[in-house]
Amino acid sequence: MITTVLFAITGLFISGLIAKKLLSLKICLICGSVVVTWMTLFVLYRAGYFHDPVLLSLLMGQSVTGLFYFTEKRVPQVLRVFTLPFFLTLTVIFYYMITPTKDIFPALFVLLGLWVVAYTLFAWRNDSGKKQLTDAVMHCCEDK
Repeated sequence: MITTVLFAITGLFISGLIAKKLLSLKICLICGSVVVTWMTLFVLYRAGYFHDPVLLSLLMGQSVTGLFYFTEKRVPQVLRVFTLPFFLTLTVIFYYMITPTKDIFPALFVLLGLWVVAYTLFAWRNDSGKKQLTDAVMHCCEDK
């Protein structure tokens, strides 16, 4: 099945190159190809025709990462204090798409706690005593 998926993503990517040129589209073709592939597989999975949740999860995880980086590039630096709760919220959403019968409430409580902590750090961002912690969180993904 992985070979079929690789061919599907490649075919969508090549088709996307042509469409992007003709229609002046401003999208990431790798992201678009992966999204179309996993959305198709997700429908097939729900309908009982696709039986590889690991492969589906890998493709969905790539989209979580892509959405994270897409957003990170476009939000003001000060909002990066919400990086961890945003990323983990996407993870939970995609996880429960695949396993909707699982109990979601414990994960929601963890996410709520993370969002509250991030908002608290955001509120403290200009407090000189807490600025170092807030800055560390806002710059967590920089490799400096």
